[in-house]
Amino acid sequence: MNRKLTEKFRKVLEAKRAEVLARVQAARASEQEGSPEDAPDLGDRALSTVTRDLTYRLTASERDILKRIDAALDRIEAGTFGACVSCGKAVQPGRLEAVPWARHCIDCQELQDQGRL
Repeated sequence: MNRKLTEKFRKVLEAKRAEVLARVQAARASEQEGSPEDAPDLGDRALSTVTRDLTYRLTASERDILKRIDAALDRIEAGTFGACVSCGKAVQPGRLEAVPWARHCIDCQELQDQGRL
């Protein structure tokens, strides 16, 4: 992958990283605003518990995306960004446009999804 394209993806990844971090911080702030015990009745407590559970799931998913973004940035630094980590072939440009932190080419991703990689 050429240097200009790599820098484009670096900027995209860094922007996405900042966006995800902002969402995680907002979720943590809303989580700390109140506890279920502060709610006046049982319905409000249940809603607060469900909201907290949903926030936790979102932040866990966001943390996973952050790890993938950081790994992609590491691959940029190592000079291996854009190459499939399994077969070494180039990851399709359209795939990188859609998911800039993609580690696998489409064929290897399908194998991984099937549990064969």
